[in-house]
Amino acid sequence: MNIGIDIKTFKNAGTGISRHVRCIIDELQQIDSENRYYLFECRKSDYNPTNPNWSKISQNSKLPGTAWMQLVLPKLIRKYKIGVFWAPGQICPVFGVPSKVKIATTIHDFTHLRHPETCDRFFLLSGKLFMGLTVKKTAAILLVSDCIKKELGDFYPRALSTQKIIRTIYNGASDQNAKIQPAKRENFLFFPGSLEPRKNLIRLIKAIEVVNESGDVVDLHICGPKGWKNSDIHQHIESSPVKDRIKHLGFLSEDELTEQYLKCKAVIFPSIYEGFGLPVLEALKMNTPVLTSRGTAMEEIAKENAMYFNPYDINSIAETIRDFLKTGGPAIKAESLSRYTWKQSAERLLEVFKELAGEK
Repeated sequence: MNIGIDIKTFKNAGTGISRHVRCIIDELQQIDSENRYYLFECRKSDYNPTNPNWSKISQNSKLPGTAWMQLVLPKLIRKYKIGVFWAPGQICPVFGVPSKVKIATTIHDFTHLRHPETCDRFFLLSGKLFMGLTVKKTAAILLVSDCIKKELGDFYPRALSTQKIIRTIYNGASDQNAKIQPAKRENFLFFPGSLEPRKNLIRLIKAIEVVNESGDVVDLHICGPKGWKNSDIHQHIESSPVKDRIKHLGFLSEDELTEQYLKCKAVIFPSIYEGFGLPVLEALKMNTPVLTSRGTAMEEIAKENAMYFNPYDINSIAETIRDFLKTGGPAIKAESLSRYTWKQSAERLLEVFKELAGEK
C-alpha cells in the first residue's frame, strides 16, 4: 500500500513533535520493506530517507504549515494515490481527502483547551479551528500517553463511542544512550525545553534562588527552541540574584544534548502540562536523575524513578531540589523503562496502518 506521512514539522527542528516523527520514521524504514512511503513537506528539510521504498515530496510553499496542510496536501494525497495517511502533528487535512483514504492522527496534548493562556495565537487558533474536525475526520486516533487518552474522553467523549481505532503509542528513547558511561557529574541542574509559559521556568528560577539563599549552591543550564511569550522569562533571568548561575545554551545538537544529560547533576522539568514529557524519559534512559511535576504525564512515564514537586509551589520545587542534593534521588530501575523504545513505537504504528488498510 502507499502510505503518506506529513513531515512539515521538520521545519521546527528540535521540538518534541519533530523528534517524535523523525525517530519513528527512522525505525519504520528498518522494519517495513513491503509498503511504499511518501513523505510530504511544505518546505525542504534536511531529512533524507534511506529506504529505497521511501520518497520525499518537498515543496517551497509560502503558505503557513497549517494552511498548506488544508489546501495543498489533499491534492498530493490524491496525486500519489495514498491509501493510508499519518498526520503526526495534532491535526489532519480535513477537506478534500477522498473518503477511501484512511487517516491516522497522533495527538500529543490538548494544550489549547487545557492551558490556552500559554499558547501563541497561531497554535491556539489552529487548535480551535481544526482539532474538533480532526477528531471527527480521522479513522485512527493515536495518543502518546494514557493521560492524553483520558483527556480525549474529557474533551471529545463521542470519539470513544465511535468505531474509530484509538491507541496509546508512547514516545521512546534510544537504548544505546543507556550504554554511554557518564562523565563525572557537575554541579548544575539541566532544563531541556522551549522557552514558553507552559514550561514554568520563572517558578523554577525563583526556586533556584531560594535554594541558593539557603546555602545549597547549584547552577541551572537551559536549552531548547526560543519558544514564545517569553519576555517575562528573559526579564526575570536578567534581574535574578542568581543570573550568573544560569546558562542559556540555546538550541543543541543531539550530541550536545546528550553531553548535558550526562554531565548534569539532574534534569529538572517543572512543566505544568505535557502530553508525555520526552526529556524525562531521555534522561532516565541515560541513568540521569529527574526532578519533575507531580500529577502530570511525567509521573505516568517516570513512576518511582523520579522525584516530584508541586509545579505551582516555588517552595515545593526548592524543597525537592534540596532533598535531591542531600539524597541523590531514587535508584533508576531500567527494566521499568524497557517498553519505551522508538522501535516499539514504530511497530505499534505499523500495526495501525495495516489495520486501517484491512490487513488485520
